[in-house]
Amino acid sequence: MPKAPLPQNEQERLAALRSYHILDTATEKDFDDLTQLASAICGTPISLISLVDKDRQWFKSRYGLKASETDRAWSFCAHAINRPDELLEVEDASADARFKDNALVTGDPHIVFYAGVPLVDEDGFALGSLCVIDRERRKLSNEQQSALKILGAQVISKLKLRKKLVELEAAGTRIQKLNTLLTAKEREAMQIIEHAPIAMALHTGEEMNIRFANKMMLAAWGKDELVFGMPFNKALPELAALDFPRTMRQVYRKGIAYEQTEEHMSYVHNGVLKDFYYNYGFTPLKLADGTVWAILNTAVDVTNIVRSRETVKLAEERMRLAVQSAELGTWYIDANTREFTSSARLKEMFGFYADEDMSYEASINQIPDEHRYTVIQAVEAAITKGEAFDIEYPIVGYRDNILRWVRATGKVYPASENGQAPFFSGTMLDITERKQDDQRKNDFIGMVSHELKSPLTSLSGFLQILQLKAGKASDSFTHSMATKSLNQVKKMTALINGFLNTSRLGTGKIQLNKQSFAIDELIAETLNDTSLIQDTHSLIYEPGGHVLIEADRDKVGNVITNLLSNAIKYSPKGGEVKISCSAQKGMATVKIKDSGLGISQADQDKLFDRFYRVQSLETNHIAGHGIGLYLCAEIIQAHGGKIGVESELGKGSAFWFELPIV
Repeated sequence: MPKAPLPQNEQERLAALRSYHILDTATEKDFDDLTQLASAICGTPISLISLVDKDRQWFKSRYGLKASETDRAWSFCAHAINRPDELLEVEDASADARFKDNALVTGDPHIVFYAGVPLVDEDGFALGSLCVIDRERRKLSNEQQSALKILGAQVISKLKLRKKLVELEAAGTRIQKLNTLLTAKEREAMQIIEHAPIAMALHTGEEMNIRFANKMMLAAWGKDELVFGMPFNKALPELAALDFPRTMRQVYRKGIAYEQTEEHMSYVHNGVLKDFYYNYGFTPLKLADGTVWAILNTAVDVTNIVRSRETVKLAEERMRLAVQSAELGTWYIDANTREFTSSARLKEMFGFYADEDMSYEASINQIPDEHRYTVIQAVEAAITKGEAFDIEYPIVGYRDNILRWVRATGKVYPASENGQAPFFSGTMLDITERKQDDQRKNDFIGMVSHELKSPLTSLSGFLQILQLKAGKASDSFTHSMATKSLNQVKKMTALINGFLNTSRLGTGKIQLNKQSFAIDELIAETLNDTSLIQDTHSLIYEPGGHVLIEADRDKVGNVITNLLSNAIKYSPKGGEVKISCSAQKGMATVKIKDSGLGISQADQDKLFDRFYRVQSLETNHIAGHGIGLYLCAEIIQAHGGKIGVESELGKGSAFWFELPIV
């Protein structure tokens, strides 16, 4: 059985057929009526609307036949579609070479007669046929053929109508989906605007109607949701007075964005006239054709930033004036590159001209040898370890060769968020005059103290002779007075020696006679001597073993005596004074703890300053000149040790010092 040849436009024809979305759909009355009518007109038991697919023919409507589709190879309609303009009529299929071996002829439904009119759409594609079939030989009359063609045209009309309905339904579904999507997108957009970290609002139309604004924008306006839907002028008359509507309309008409940075505004906010600074902008929102449909208003309140910057600027200006007034020199060192920048005043202190370069190395070279290493170490410790930088040292001017004393203070500033590298910066003050005053004071103290020692020595000798004679003469009154006078002379001598040591320490003239000795033995000796001249307090020693150090024994003994004397002086009668000595991490630590009044933190920070005394009602009756602790600190520091205090008001104090172990 020869197969029907494929039409030349088979692929386009199949595409056209599938565009109707009719294959494998349910039966429809409109099509069934046409097949039934065709069968009645032509007097055939079978009538079909057959659509020829790639490998099959499928029946959209069938009258008198149970099968819904057959193989395309057996299809009579496959032959009919090759001549779209003609009706194919086969009077006796068994006698036709094309169909005599066809399974539909030799088997059920035993086709003998076939007549089919091609179903051609408006683009000329033959989709299938409207056909009538009989099991007997017959021939259609002209009227039947004409009627079958008319019915075929009706089938095409209904297919076209159905296609449009399907397309409309699909379009309606798409529109509904798009509307749903648009609603969802709008809701998402509103949520984004609502939760955006900046103030945002949406304005539409020439009147700039407020369609939406998030909470931040409402807060900036000082309004609530009642302004939604209102024109800008009516909703926000306070801002309308600042000419915003005109600017927004220009953006709306021209489609060009508008921005302002740190714009100053004054308007009534929640009933109060306030000043603000804003970064704000109006962005035109456009349709596909470029038409502006809305204005997006964004704003960021930078009032605090601007005011903070102004405050910093004012503080910097005040600092600059203060630096100028105090004639301070300033410097800046990049912590990474060690690049050195100095002020004109700093250059002047180092003996350089204000307009010439002065490197870090050049400035260091103007420091005398005995101080240079100390300064370098202090600078490096500040930069690398963040240690405090507060140091006094001399400078010899580069060009003028003048000796100046300076005090330098500074700190390291970490890297900033804007990418600035860490840097070391500070100020320098010329303290030459203060140093000279201190020197004059020390010279005067030394001179006066030295001159006072001679008459005191003589007076002590006279009192000793008087004491001796009074003892031999059994003159108890004179002996007692001589003894008391000698005690006062000893106190005066100790005071004068303290002043002398102070002046020597200040000029670096004090000498240390170092030797190796056991500090625990020195403590025991000092306690023994102290016990002989006082019986008002309990002295408790807590030794920590044999501890050998190398230091000036007499001066370390003076430190222990001074701290022990203070502990007794500031403790109530009958109180305990505990002394301990221990060794750890290469240091010998001596601690003297009293049961006295305690010392505030503010006083602790100044306790070892020269001539400083704690001022309070409880200590006013206790004699002293503020020299003892200063001398103790100088002696310990001269040995390379440390001294300090641990105290709490009402709970006593514990003074301690550390010295290196041999």
